[in-house]
Amino acid sequence: MSIINIRLAMIFAFATIMLSPFAYGDPLSMLLDDEPKVIKRDYLLSDLGYGGSIELQGSKSDTYIGFGSRLDEVVIGGDIELRFTPSPALQSKFSHLKVYLNQELMGVVAIEEGKQGQLLDAKIPLDPRFFANYNQVRIELIGHLDLECWNPDDQSIWAEISKNSRIQISSRKIRLRNELGFLPAPFFDEREFTKLILPVLFPESPSVELVKSAGVAASYFGALSKWRGAEFPVHFDQLPTQHALIFMTNTERPAFLKDFPPVNKPTLQVISHPENPYIKFLLVMGRDTKELLTAVKGLALGNSVLTGPVAEINRALQIEPRSPYDAPNWVRTDRKVLFSELVENKQELQISGRNSSPINISLQLPPDLFTWRSRGIPMDLHYRYSPPPEDYDGSRMSVSINKQFVEAFNLSQRGISGDEKRVRIPLLTDSFSGGDLVRIPAFKVGSKNQLEFQFSFTSISSGACKTIPAAPPKAVVDGSSSVDFSGYPHYIEMPSLRAFANAGFPFTRMADLSETIVVLPAAIGKPEIETFLQLLGFIGASSGYPAVGVEVVNDWDAAQLQDKDILAISVTSGLSSAMADSDALPMILSETERAISRPFRNRQASLNIGENGRSVDNEVAENVNVSATGGLAAVVGAESPYTPGRSVIAVMAASTEDLGKVSAAFNDSGKITAMFGSVAVFREDRVSSYLVGDRYYVGKLPIWQLIWYHFSEHPFLLLLLAALLIAMLVVVIWRILNQIAAMRLRAGEDE
Repeated sequence: MSIINIRLAMIFAFATIMLSPFAYGDPLSMLLDDEPKVIKRDYLLSDLGYGGSIELQGSKSDTYIGFGSRLDEVVIGGDIELRFTPSPALQSKFSHLKVYLNQELMGVVAIEEGKQGQLLDAKIPLDPRFFANYNQVRIELIGHLDLECWNPDDQSIWAEISKNSRIQISSRKIRLRNELGFLPAPFFDEREFTKLILPVLFPESPSVELVKSAGVAASYFGALSKWRGAEFPVHFDQLPTQHALIFMTNTERPAFLKDFPPVNKPTLQVISHPENPYIKFLLVMGRDTKELLTAVKGLALGNSVLTGPVAEINRALQIEPRSPYDAPNWVRTDRKVLFSELVENKQELQISGRNSSPINISLQLPPDLFTWRSRGIPMDLHYRYSPPPEDYDGSRMSVSINKQFVEAFNLSQRGISGDEKRVRIPLLTDSFSGGDLVRIPAFKVGSKNQLEFQFSFTSISSGACKTIPAAPPKAVVDGSSSVDFSGYPHYIEMPSLRAFANAGFPFTRMADLSETIVVLPAAIGKPEIETFLQLLGFIGASSGYPAVGVEVVNDWDAAQLQDKDILAISVTSGLSSAMADSDALPMILSETERAISRPFRNRQASLNIGENGRSVDNEVAENVNVSATGGLAAVVGAESPYTPGRSVIAVMAASTEDLGKVSAAFNDSGKITAMFGSVAVFREDRVSSYLVGDRYYVGKLPIWQLIWYHFSEHPFLLLLLAALLIAMLVVVIWRILNQIAAMRLRAGEDE
């Protein structure tokens, strides 16, 4: 009997294994090891995007903390460790915090007597049954004052949640099928809100064309990662220990895939790690590097139609070429843009509660948008709200731009915004003049701007002591509201590392980098490739579009570099020889020699840049040349020696290992804000920027605006030219009048 049972068990096991690949209806295979490894993830609130503490103001105020659950993992447990400070005025008997996970109550934290006003710790378990793809922890403050008469919205009812609070998640890996339909997961999982780390595997000594294909893929995954940031560690013939990309042709391939069947077309295929079935590799293949590039374009442009374990790419073409300034992440400048186009979900445009968080709308503008002497950007604003019981009871809506207060508007019983649902926000220097349009102060050109709408509702009271409870008020900024950046020309003073660090400009002027060429060194090593992938990923995140039009070379061939913006990596000697004038580079860097030109002044970035990016004090005052060893890297901007008006951005390092300093800087928002001018030097953990050297201008202006803009730096010369013009005009008029008088005299003599 026991033998029969054993045989039946073996048959059942064999059938399960053989039939499991055909269970195609299930999104996951759900095959777990007997002892699957438990993965612990620990997120500080600062890791989830909270730069400071979270304030809860008033009783029944709340906040939401969002995070995701990976597709290839199942959550088996978790908890939240709160660090918070309650107001000293709270009454412990009735005051507490309620913690929810996806609207299910997880626990209550009481405010103990005598501990008000102190930093407290509390740990609340999170039930794994209520985890979803996207999760929200809601923390609600129930506050009560030790007074006979008190108001739920009293300013003394508050709690501060520290950004050092943390969410801890325990999960187990799931074996995913080898399925392209999951793409971009598991290589990029949008449910995960932390930085993307995606290894890239090459054969030993990859060709430039192979590296180019990887760069296009890096820009694609960088565009997906958005604000998270991305890193692309490079491996040569070494198996990564996590999901990774592998680039190969029939002749160039990693050692462990030497016997992998050759392909006949551009091909994408998902396979499992040979030693760990929970890890997946995405193979990007072609018979040669040309087909490999087609496979990458198929991944970047045709991701939505990929299914099955293997896909052959028959064609991947851009039918319509990209236009300048059409990057998906940039606000359109050829027409009005609706608010509904600027948010991913219309729910982001509405709030509920008396002390709710503001409605935020992010916008990024092209760095060369010319707003000099602009009166402001027109914005047609519409909003609705729960009407207050009385007009002018203190309820209002405040508008801010980049944390700069613009104006506040009283909320009336009408429940809509102004006459005909339109208002006008004047410039800070203008007086209120009525009208249909909002005019807002000029945005920070080239930066990520934040529009903020804060609704504040007063509480409802009756008599000296009684507060009448009411339903939470609601408000919405209508998606039909619009902002209009059309009509502004494109013109900017270069070099500008601020434009590059904030928006990848000038390369992102064309979202697909079709006017960009990358120059790599003749001998490409791991540090150069990692820096290249890092910068392409950063540029993709800035534009929101893969760099399918970029060119990559490893020599300074003048014919190839004509009419192109150049991104050069670790090619100091080649760049120096390419420049006809050696003084055109504000910094020269080699393993032992460093030379730098410095300006008269080196103020903070905000003082070095004038209106519309115009530089001041950029004359060379010092030139220093030293011999030294040690880590040093730099990013340098200059005009292209091959085409006037085109740019060179060069990434230099004393040694190839120091290129990592530049890669790390472009994943650090603090260091990005410190980059400006024409040269940025990275030394240890510091960034020093300088604005020095020759200037040039990119873009076009109407002729009179061009003259006025450039001569505005020289008012006395402008005054002299104006006086000269007037004098010439007087002479011309005088001569004309003399001729008229002479004609009249001759006419009189004839009579």
